[in-house]
Amino acid sequence: MPSSPWMRAAGGGRRARTVRISTRTIVALVGAFLAIIVLRNAFGAGQRVLGWAAASTATAAFVAPLVSWLGRWIPRIAAVLLTFVVIAVAASALIFGVFDDLDREVQSLQRAAPDATERLEERDDELGGAMRDLQLSERVEVFLEEVDDRIGSGSDALAQNALTVPVYFVNAILTIFLLIYGPGIVRGGISLIDDEDRQGRVAAVLEEAMVRARRTMAAILAQGVLFGSVVGALAWLLDLPAPIVLGLVAGLAATIPDFGILLGILPLLALTAGLENGRTAVAMLAGAMLLQAAEALFLRNRIDRWGVEVGPTVVWVVVLLGYTLHGIGMAVFGVAYAVFALAVIDTVPQGRPEAAAAPAASTPAPS
Repeated sequence: MPSSPWMRAAGGGRRARTVRISTRTIVALVGAFLAIIVLRNAFGAGQRVLGWAAASTATAAFVAPLVSWLGRWIPRIAAVLLTFVVIAVAASALIFGVFDDLDREVQSLQRAAPDATERLEERDDELGGAMRDLQLSERVEVFLEEVDDRIGSGSDALAQNALTVPVYFVNAILTIFLLIYGPGIVRGGISLIDDEDRQGRVAAVLEEAMVRARRTMAAILAQGVLFGSVVGALAWLLDLPAPIVLGLVAGLAATIPDFGILLGILPLLALTAGLENGRTAVAMLAGAMLLQAAEALFLRNRIDRWGVEVGPTVVWVVVLLGYTLHGIGMAVFGVAYAVFALAVIDTVPQGRPEAAAAPAASTPAPS
């Protein structure tokens, strides 16, 4: 095997190399290691505060167009306060109006779901065999325990929300601050860039990415609300237990692209097949498949054109990580930040000088 020049010595043998690490390098490595430990501990200690800041920033970015629209007729500060009054009233009515119903519906679902799954597993056809192979009873039991743990009783939920009122107040104050001074803070950060052309490109990329991210998040939330309302209405018309819980689960699942609608309809199908009849469940499944196909083939393409393309893997991974780390709130805001990051990645190539000059170069000069 031929040896490289640095391996050959005067006598034809292999020359040993000595690697010396300077004192400065050792100090730098130790300092970097200590800095990582300090940052990790600081992040762990300030995780809740950082979560508040992240949630307030995302909320301010999402409601900013509404504030700007109201600011055409009234002062901006009044528009900000009016927006938050409307949001606070709607959120309070939703929270205090449905918690007791959720408590009763979860108890009703815990009584009815085992009977429905038992009837499905006792069938002597292929459907019953498939349900037994899937161990439907055990999976439904785990699902009901998870729902009960997350929702809890109505009184406990109200008490916990009463204790967190100061937290929401702090978040509201921080969001109002960002709505008033946030644009100036962003402009100040961009002004630190020395190159004026680069300043313009960065500002254009951020603005375009924010617009596209808002559109995508609005479409995702609208899809979840609409499908959840439809599922809840169907459960109520069929007199099934827990229509609000079924609609809530379906709405949350429908925010996942490409297969969320089929995933969210499964609890309704199981209860319908077990408590009503199989034909109604099959009709619902066919309708859900048509809606899922329309969403994947037509609606998703339209959203991707005027928003940003978001695949199911991104939403699924972010939701699982956020929900595991800090609950449903972090899952929702994590998806918002992931959508914005994807929008920035998609918009950056459009802000490059060669991309901006390409249309001009391809356009023929007037004669």
